[in-house]
Amino acid sequence: LMMSQLIRIVVVLIILLITVVLAAMIFDDSGYVMVEFNGWVVEMNVWSLSLSLIAIFVGLMLVNLIVKSSLAVVSGSKSWSGNWGDRKKQKVFTAGLIALAETNYLLARENLDKITNEDFDGINLLAAAEAEVQLGQPEQAKHYWHMATTYEKSALAANLFLIRDAIQHHQSDKAMTLIHNLSEKQQTQTAVLKLWAQALSQAGRWQELQDKLKSWKKSLGSDYEPLMQQASKAHFAEIASKEGASQLKQNWQALPRATRKEPAQQAAYIQQLIEQGMHADAGEALVEYQKTVPHPLLIPLFKQIKLPNPAIAIKKLEGWLKQDDLNVDLFSALGHIAHNSNDKVLAEKALSKAIKLGNRQEDLMLMATIKESQNNHIQALQLYKQSMASGVKLLAEK
Repeated sequence: LMMSQLIRIVVVLIILLITVVLAAMIFDDSGYVMVEFNGWVVEMNVWSLSLSLIAIFVGLMLVNLIVKSSLAVVSGSKSWSGNWGDRKKQKVFTAGLIALAETNYLLARENLDKITNEDFDGINLLAAAEAEVQLGQPEQAKHYWHMATTYEKSALAANLFLIRDAIQHHQSDKAMTLIHNLSEKQQTQTAVLKLWAQALSQAGRWQELQDKLKSWKKSLGSDYEPLMQQASKAHFAEIASKEGASQLKQNWQALPRATRKEPAQQAAYIQQLIEQGMHADAGEALVEYQKTVPHPLLIPLFKQIKLPNPAIAIKKLEGWLKQDDLNVDLFSALGHIAHNSNDKVLAEKALSKAIKLGNRQEDLMLMATIKESQNNHIQALQLYKQSMASGVKLLAEK
């Protein structure tokens, strides 16, 4: 850029000089100029004056170029210094994140502490908080989470951490205050709704939770049914404990038909019937609410039915198995309900199929109990060992 400006000045100088030379060739009279100023007198002809003005003009252009170039150099050095500082901060930030991923929490803290006041959209603060959590410093972690809430891009994530922390410390009121302070858009996020449900559950506000879950159903997706089942179960338990089992049934029948058709509500109601010792009513409800196809929330409840002759429930399970003879949940349910009715032959047959298909701990334990009652201690011991191995494997997977 500087070279192009120098070329421009030279071109302008040449053009002006050519103009003066041509003018001198055309006009014979060189003229006369006298300048008097403060006792000083300067005399020259027109051509000398022209050359002087050209020299002054070109000189000013050169001075202007030098000043601009000097300013550019100074400004450029400052920019370079700033860029170098940014690169250093980015390097420290990256080192902190890598150390965190490598579970080197002390090194992560050392790096991230250096940039807590820098603007990384709050991500550095969230990372620093995680390091503090892993190092057993929850208060410092909370400090960083609060700092991160001041950054728009990290605010929701930081608040989620604060809400979870409040719930873990059984501070449901504090958790709900944090939720209510979120924007309306943030409150509709699935992660927030799940924590909101946990906070309401912890506070024992079951009716409020039930009411809210109905409007959250679409957002919660597959999490809706277990949450509604939990809320309904607790709500029905309150009714049963305060007003008795008969009032529980009346209350259920008084609910809207749409509510009584929800599997989560049905499961909670049947579970409460079982806990109240009303196994016959529970068995009838399980069959009635699954007239066509079995539901994953209701099938496990068959295992808790204890009746001397649950013929209708057994017939229902056997009918479904004719259509789906690889369903481990159905075989397991049939084995348990048969065992509870003292039909050891059917129980052993169903459980054998369930173990072959799923090898689950609860089925292995029940089969071991049956073998032990038959004085087949060797096979019972083998089944107990197999169930323990299955339990260890399940814990490892979790």
